[in-house]
Amino acid sequence: MRRAVYTAQRSITKLDGSNQIILFFAYVVRAYPYAMSNERERVISITLSEAEWQAFVARQPQPVDWLRDRIRDEVKTETRETKSAA
Repeated sequence: MRRAVYTAQRSITKLDGSNQIILFFAYVVRAYPYAMSNERERVISITLSEAEWQAFVARQPQPVDWLRDRIRDEVKTETRETKSAA
């Protein structure tokens, strides 16, 4: 794991009446171990009644995994159909 490197540090001390305020600034290089990207996670919210939810969970004990797999299958199918049409 990479460690953050502090390249520039600076502090400013000010007095506010009888109180001393210390402001500290640091420029941090490599603060994140991985490069930032434009990838984003998506969230889907579905409203179901309690009865619908219980019936669904009874058939699909892992509902999140099941929904994720169905979405990924749909995307794969769509991609294959697009390629074969070209």
